[in-house]
Formats: sequence, C-alpha cells, structure tokens
Amino acid sequence: MITAGSALVVLFMVVFAFVLGFRSLARLDDAALAALAREEGEESEAALVAKNGGAGIARLRGGKLMVARVMGADISHRIAPISTARVRLRRNRLTVAFADVGYPPLSMKLSEAPPWVAALAQGDAA
Repeated sequence: MITAGSALVVLFMVVFAFVLGFRSLARLDDAALAALAREEGEESEAALVAKNGGAGIARLRGGKLMVARVMGADISHRIAPISTARVRLRRNRLTVAFADVGYPPLSMKLSEAPPWVAALAQGDAA
C-alpha cells in the first residue's frame, strides 16, 4: 500500500513537471548569439554554434570573445577580452576557458573549425 502510494505521488510529480514545461530547452543559433551580444552592447563579428545548439562562441568587436551554453530553458554566457581566454583546438574539439574560474570551460565538438577559431587557438587574435 505504501509503495503504491509513493508510486502515485511520483507519477503525479512527473506529470505536473511535464505540464509546467520542464522539458522545454533553449537552443542557440547565430541569431541568438548576436542577440546576446547586442543585449550586452557588443557586436558579433563571427560566430560558431555546436550542431546540437547547446553551445556557441562568438568573436566580438573590440577584441572580445563570448561563449554561451544552454542550461535548461536559459542560456548562460560570458564575455571577456580574448587575451584572457585559453582557446584550444584538438582533434576537432574546441575548448575555451577564461582566466577567472567562475565560469566553467566551454567544450564543443566541431566537424571543421573555421579559420577564425583556428587562429584563436594558435594565439592570433586578429
């Protein structure tokens, strides 16, 4: 009896969460990255979004870099000078970490890295 009651309560919670939209996920694309940059008063020069739309990186005017990742129904992003970012490109996996450890490194699998991303990984911010 107790087990059946517990199962019923769990089922109710799952249905309730579904109705509230716990499954709705944000997705990134070039337009979303550009909009995030504009909200911060910045302008995107080039952008790259992961195939699944879960992460993205944009080079901004003025020597800045923005990384963004989907976190449920929201998008978390960080903007910092390119000089404070460690950009690594190994076997088509891009990793971007900032000097401050308050924002976890961004990691994206790429089919092919655009030239501007390859230049960042080689330490050339131009």
